[in-house]
Amino acid sequence: AVFRELFSGLGGSWKRACLQSIGRHPQCFYSNQLEICLKRIRTLLYNEEKFMSRTMTSKERVKAAFAHNPVDRVPMMILLGETWMIEREKISFKDLREMDDLGAELIVRTYDEMQSDSVTTGLGCWIGLLEALGCPTEISKSGAPIEVKPCIHDVAADISSLDRSKIRERLENSELIQKMMRQSREIKKLVGDRKSVAGQMVGPFSGASMMVGVKEFMILLGKKSPYIKPLLEYATDCCAEIANMYCENGCDLIQTCDPCSSGDMISPKMYEQHVVPTLEGLTSQLKNCETFLLHICGKAGMRLPHVKALGIDGFSVDSPVDLKESLEAAGKELTMVGNFNPNELLCMGTSEAVYAAAYANAEIAGLDGGYVMMPGCDLAARTPLENILAMVRASSDYAASVRN
Repeated sequence: AVFRELFSGLGGSWKRACLQSIGRHPQCFYSNQLEICLKRIRTLLYNEEKFMSRTMTSKERVKAAFAHNPVDRVPMMILLGETWMIEREKISFKDLREMDDLGAELIVRTYDEMQSDSVTTGLGCWIGLLEALGCPTEISKSGAPIEVKPCIHDVAADISSLDRSKIRERLENSELIQKMMRQSREIKKLVGDRKSVAGQMVGPFSGASMMVGVKEFMILLGKKSPYIKPLLEYATDCCAEIANMYCENGCDLIQTCDPCSSGDMISPKMYEQHVVPTLEGLTSQLKNCETFLLHICGKAGMRLPHVKALGIDGFSVDSPVDLKESLEAAGKELTMVGNFNPNELLCMGTSEAVYAAAYANAEIAGLDGGYVMMPGCDLAARTPLENILAMVRASSDYAASVRN
């Protein structure tokens, strides 16, 4: 009866080990040597507890989560933290670009202070690719705002002149892209194997939208313009090239933000017809990319079946997406990332409210991998640091409660 009670509360590996040990000493069942068996069980539990309580490095934790392997605690990553950093340091993206190390040391120090399990690179937010392709950008003298303007004005003539064979050459000749790659190398040197280095970029569908202008692009979609397909193919190849350049320069994780493909912007039919082929084309061209993460803002739950079918490693979602439902739908094939409201909760909420939400998410996800905590979008500029740290504190406390 004692053994049955013990075994009912033990995990499979513990139970097997105990049975194997007792199997080698069957006399324990037929003598008064029960204490010997209990000592053996206590030793096994102690060894298992020692293993379970080993602290992973941030990189190990992130890799395990995306591989659906056990983690010492649920990882926490920041999708985009540069806006927050720039507001805190009272500088601009222009100032960042002019720093000797391109802000690498400042970025690593900031992400360390936030206790993020990854560090995001990509000088000047995630629109660097668009600037390299000719989209004019305006950067404010202070703070983070960047305005991106279209580079395609004559749809027929400009799209027809796009040369997919010269994309790599164009990117390599871009001073900004070269700065972004240098920044990635500098960040990798600073973090080594301690943390994952994530290269951030715009997704193909959103990139194409911004090259034309989002409003004009949506009109072209509605009119079923013949120029949509070649533009999307060009944007897909551009994204694949810069993703590979990131991986060549120290990144092991690619974060692709595709906000224009949100359920708030286009229908499921449009998504399947226009967005899915771009993601298929992008992922098929990736080389040496350990982890590919797709982020979609707003109502992205309806996109989950498509994302899962594409074989993408992780899906970063916003607060409208229910975590429990999405984890069940994702299964073991897809890691869910998110879904903390960046404004109402993280920026304007209390640290107690953030802690409660993070603890609840950790309870839902457990410690078997398949989930990463993350703000549902760009971290708001004036988010209190204690609110960011509350996510990590809740994750650690939940893991401690499980071990105890």
